[in-house]
Amino acid sequence: MCPLLGVAAGGTAVRRAGSALVGGGNSAGQAAVYLSSQVAKVRLIVRGPGLEANMSRYLVERITARPNVEILTETTVTALEGQDGLLEAIRCHSHRSGEEKKFAIRHLFLFIGADPNTEWLSRSGVMLDDKGFVRAGANIHRPLETNLPGVFTIGDVRSGSVKRVAAAVGEGAQVVAELHAFLAELGDRARLPANTRRH
Repeated sequence: MCPLLGVAAGGTAVRRAGSALVGGGNSAGQAAVYLSSQVAKVRLIVRGPGLEANMSRYLVERITARPNVEILTETTVTALEGQDGLLEAIRCHSHRSGEEKKFAIRHLFLFIGADPNTEWLSRSGVMLDDKGFVRAGANIHRPLETNLPGVFTIGDVRSGSVKRVAAAVGEGAQVVAELHAFLAELGDRARLPANTRRH
């Protein structure tokens, strides 16, 4: 997990302040296990009532066996605090007690959103896979284009994507070139006499 590798080299300030992860699935669990060997304290922030519903049993057992991992269930992050672009603390709200707590945190990792929010596309004609991710690559010249000409998809919502920020940023840059190519082709078609246009 590339985003986590930098934490190991974060120095004593990171070790003292610790890190926090938001999420209750396997990715969050694996990250919590890894981080617990790198920092003094890991807080795993889970919106649901526990880990068992969305995390493998072996990960739950490994996490609960780590003395420096604190699991905060039924909790959400409400604010980030810091200055000069550096995170110093987070505020969390416990939905069970109604209490709000502040924790000194230098790194916050988000492991949420494994299910695509694409229900709104169901009647658009855009093809989805069996898990609800948007299919792309029907046009071999524009691999990020969906089955609908001129409609593109990038990032985590794309079927087959690697679900990493760096990859999504790269696709964002790539899709600009694909959009330009699409618009140039569209312009060429518009300039052709009506009886020679391709459909």
